[in-house]
Amino acid sequence: MTMTPQQLKKKVDLLKSQKANWENYFQDLATFCLPRKAFVTQDRAPGQRLNFARLFDSVAIRSLQTMAAGFASHLTNPNSKWFSLATRNKKKMAMRNVKVWFKEVNEIVEETLSNSNFYPIIEEFYLDSGCFGTGSVYSERDPKSRVRYTSIPIRELLFEEDHMCRVGRVYRLFKYTVQQMIDRWGLERVSDNVKRKAEKKEDRQEKIEVIHGVYPRDVRDASKEDALNKAYASMWMERETIHPLVEGGYDELPYGVGRFNKENDEAWGFSPAMNALADIFMINAEKKTLIRGAMKVVDPAVILASKGFMLPFNLNPSGVNYLERGNVKEKFTSIETKGNIGIGMDMIMDVKNDIEEAFYVPLFKAFSQITKQMTVPEVQKRIEENMALLGPVVGRHTQEVLSPQIVRTFNILFEDGYLPPPPPEIQGEELDVVFVSALARAQRKNEIVSIDNFLTRVANMAGVLPDVLDKVDADKAVDVLADIEGIDPEILRSHEAVRALREARAQQQMQATQMEAVEQGAGAADKIASAESKLKGMK
Repeated sequence: MTMTPQQLKKKVDLLKSQKANWENYFQDLATFCLPRKAFVTQDRAPGQRLNFARLFDSVAIRSLQTMAAGFASHLTNPNSKWFSLATRNKKKMAMRNVKVWFKEVNEIVEETLSNSNFYPIIEEFYLDSGCFGTGSVYSERDPKSRVRYTSIPIRELLFEEDHMCRVGRVYRLFKYTVQQMIDRWGLERVSDNVKRKAEKKEDRQEKIEVIHGVYPRDVRDASKEDALNKAYASMWMERETIHPLVEGGYDELPYGVGRFNKENDEAWGFSPAMNALADIFMINAEKKTLIRGAMKVVDPAVILASKGFMLPFNLNPSGVNYLERGNVKEKFTSIETKGNIGIGMDMIMDVKNDIEEAFYVPLFKAFSQITKQMTVPEVQKRIEENMALLGPVVGRHTQEVLSPQIVRTFNILFEDGYLPPPPPEIQGEELDVVFVSALARAQRKNEIVSIDNFLTRVANMAGVLPDVLDKVDADKAVDVLADIEGIDPEILRSHEAVRALREARAQQQMQATQMEAVEQGAGAADKIASAESKLKGMK
C-alpha cells in the first residue's frame, strides 16, 4: 500500500507549513554565510545579482568555505583512500580471497565516485550542513557515469523521522521546466496542462512544481524484484494538477539527509552558523561603524562660512572654489573626529576569532600546518583537543550521508553488473563501510595510543616474567593496527600463508639442527676412531 497522489500532496503541504519558521531562519543564515543560496523565502530570477546590502564583513562566508573545504580534504579527499567496504563478519573478512575481492570492489567504487559528480556535490553538502544545519544528497542511475548525485537545496527539502530519530521519509518539492519534464519522463507521461504548454515552444521554459516522495512501503511481496515491490515506494507527481508522473521504488533510501548537530525533539539540524549568528550580526555592525568612522577620518565633513563662497562647493581633488570680493577672511575648515579606529579593529578581531572557532577553522588549519611551521606533536595535540567537539559531527556525516550513499552506489554497480561475483563465503553477509580518511583516522588515534602503551607495558613485564608474552596474540595486534590505519590488505599475508611460512621456517631449523647433530656425531665418531687407532698402535 502506497500513498495516493492526493495524500502525498497533503503530506507535502503540511510539512511545508511546519517548515515556515525554519525557512525564515535559513534565509538569514544564507544572507550572512552563504549568499549564493540566500533564496530560501524568495525566488531567484535568472542572472539576478546577489544582495550584499546587509553585508559589511565576509569572515563568516570565508570560515564556512574553509570548514567545508576542510571536511572535503580530510574526510572525503578524492586523491587519497578515505573509505573501504568490508563484511561485518570478522572471521570471513580475514580470508585472503575475501580481502582481495573487496579490494577490487573498492577500486571500482572509488573510480565511479571519481568519474561522477560526487565530490563537488559532497562539498555542497558540507556547505549546507555548516550553514543550515541540514543537508541532503540524492543518488540515481546515470547511463554515462553509472551513478549521478544531486545536492538538494534546503528550500526543496522536506522529511520525516522514524521512532529512532532516523530520517525515514523524504519529500522534495522543486521546479522543472516543461522541457525538462519532457526530457525526463516523456510527453506521454505528463499532464494535459504540460502537454498544452509543450505545444508552444515559447512556453517550454515555463516552470512546473514537481513533488518526489520516497517512503517505506507498508505492503509488498519481497519475493518479487519489480519496482512496485521494493522496500521504499517512490512517486513523482505534478503538484498543481496532482498528476502522477512515475511510480516506482528503491531497495534503499536514495536521499541521504545529514544533520550537523541535532536535538531529539527537532528533526532539522543545528549548525555552526546558528551558534555564531549573534557574532556574525555583531561583526557586520562593527564593520559598518568602523567603515563610517574611517571615512570620516579620510574624507571629513567640513565647516563652511555662511557667506562668501560661490556654491556649489567643490570637494573633489584639485577642486577650485571662489570667494566673493570682500569676504577673503571667511574660513574653510574640516571637522576633526575623535573616533578611535584602533579600538574598533581590536573589537572586530575578537569577534572574528570567535566566528572562526565556531566553524572549526583553527582545527583544519592545524591539519595543513603539519608540513609547515608546526611540528607533528604540536599539531596532533591541537587536533586531539578539538576532536571531542568534532567527533560527533564526523560520526553524523558518515552515518547519515556518506555511508548510505556508498552502500547505494555499491548496490547500483552490483545490480548493473559492474562488480565481480562475490566469493561464496560472504553470500548473504551484511556490508559495512569503514572510513580511513585523515579525519576518520584521527578519531581512532586513541585506540593506537592505547595499544602502543599496552604493548610497551607488556614488553617491560616480559623482562622479568617472559611467560607473559604468551598472553598476547601478536598477529591479531598487527591486524587490528592495520585495520585502524587503513592498510592495503595485500600488504599483509593471510593466516594460511603465515602458517605455511612458519612451518617452513621450523622445518628448516629442524633440518639445520639435525645436520648439526649429524656433523657433531660424525666428528665424535672420527675422534673415537682416531683414539682407538692410537690405542692399537700403543699396544
